[in-house]
Amino acid sequence: MYQSQNALLKEIDRVRELMVASALETGYTSAETVRRSQELDTLIYEYQSLCRETELQRQKTKILFRQMILLTKKQYILSHA
Repeated sequence: MYQSQNALLKEIDRVRELMVASALETGYTSAETVRRSQELDTLIYEYQSLCRETELQRQKTKILFRQMILLTKKQYILSHA
């Protein structure tokens, strides 16, 4: 699995170009074109999964940051009461 969204996007572009070239050379339903298409589907699925994972991490970070701010405010209020 790819660690970087940019690296994965580059690979998606590369495989897409290979698929298009194959389709033009051997036809849209040739075994090679279908194989490239399936490979592209897999890469796109990986990209979508990576994007979801990244978004979940962002949401968790936001929640933790908000909790930290609230805790800091509470401690400040309690220490100055």
